[in-house]
Amino acid sequence: MPDPAENIKTKRCAVHPALHSLIRYIVIIEADFGNVPVHLVGNFMPSPDQAMFINLYTRLKSKRSGENNFNTVTSCTLMGAQITPFKLLVEESHKTVSIIFQPGGLNRFLNIPMTELFNDGYSAREVIGREIEELLDKSHDTITLNELDIIIQSYFLKKLSKIKEPLPIDFALQQLLTNHNLNMDKIASMACMSIRSFERKCKERLGMPAKMYARIARFHKAYKMLESRPIISWTDLTYELGYYDQTHFIKDFKEFAGLTPTLLYKELSEEHIQFQLDWDKI
Repeated sequence: MPDPAENIKTKRCAVHPALHSLIRYIVIIEADFGNVPVHLVGNFMPSPDQAMFINLYTRLKSKRSGENNFNTVTSCTLMGAQITPFKLLVEESHKTVSIIFQPGGLNRFLNIPMTELFNDGYSAREVIGREIEELLDKSHDTITLNELDIIIQSYFLKKLSKIKEPLPIDFALQQLLTNHNLNMDKIASMACMSIRSFERKCKERLGMPAKMYARIARFHKAYKMLESRPIISWTDLTYELGYYDQTHFIKDFKEFAGLTPTLLYKELSEEHIQFQLDWDKI
C-alpha cells in the first residue's frame, strides 16, 4: 500500500506578531488522494492543546475509546485539552486548518470557562455563532494555501479588539506547557498569584488543575517522541522527560492512552496516518 504521507502537504504559517500572545501555530494540511477512495484511521491521543480545526471539502469522522461507530465531525470544531484518546477516519481528499492556541488562549478568545470545552470537540457554530459560517465560506472560495492563510489570520486580527489582554498567568502557563516539572509555587509566583487563586484560574483557563495539565503535556510529548523515535528505550524516554521512574512513566501511558508503552508502540506500527502533528517540528 502506498504511503499516504506522500499525498499530504503541510504549510506552517507565520503567525502575525499581533496574534502571538493568542495563537501558537497555524498549520494548513492538504491531503490529495485524487479520486481513489481511502480509509485511513489514526490516533488522536490526549493532548494539552486548545485548538480550532477547520475541515474543508470533507467531513472527517471520529470514534472515542469504547465507542463502536465513527461519528461525523463538524466542519469547524473547537477543542479544549483532551484526556481521553479517540480515533479519526479520513475517506477523501481535504484541507484542514489547525489553529493551536497558546495555553489559555481559547478561554481569552471565547470568554467562556474551559471547563465547558474540556475533553471534547464542539461545533464552532454552536459556540461562536453564524459568523463562523462566513469564515468557512471565504475559506472554501480560496485557491491557494497563502490565500487561506490570509483569510484565517484576518479573521483573528479583527477579533483582537474584543479579546482580553494577556495576564501574567498566561505567560506562566506557557512556561508550564514546556517545563512540565516546574514547582507549582514557582509557576503561581510567575502568575503573580497565590496557589489557591492560581489553581482557580487554571480551571478557568485550562479546564483542569495545573498539575493535570502538566502531566498531559508531558505524556503528549512522550507520545510524539515515541512516534518519531521508535528505537528509543523506555529508560531514555523516562529520563529525558523528567519522569521520577519508569513506573510513573507507564502509569501515565495506561491512564491517558489506555495502553502500556509497549502495546501503544505496536499500535503505532499499524497506524495508517498521523493526525496529531508535532507542531514544533513542522
